[in-house]
Amino acid sequence: MFKRLFYHGLSAGILASVAAIIYNRIYIFAFETNFSKLVNIPALVAANLLSCLVAAVGYSLMKKWFASRAEIIFNLSFSIISFASITFPLAVKLPLDIQSPELFPGLTIPMHFFPVLAWLVIAPLFRT
Repeated sequence: MFKRLFYHGLSAGILASVAAIIYNRIYIFAFETNFSKLVNIPALVAANLLSCLVAAVGYSLMKKWFASRAEIIFNLSFSIISFASITFPLAVKLPLDIQSPELFPGLTIPMHFFPVLAWLVIAPLFRT
């Protein structure tokens, strides 16, 4: 079971990473802004992969503790954590040399939802 959850987390992380990179490129093009000092491709890939792999571990713990109700409890928890995590981009103090710092939350807040969305999209492929 853990191997299947690892692949679920890995594939969700890859999907979330691709979505984040595409969104980043579209945002840069649309608003002619560049936050590459803070939000770059390696950071996006690492954050998405790590969050989805941690989610896989969390899901395996939920399966162990809550058995039949694990999926709904996990999905609710993952969604709440994603919503709570948007406080971080709102609290960031950007360096003074960055242009248009008011656009930073618009770039980063939607990205906090990509891992949970990717997890939910990929989930039907891994159900037994």
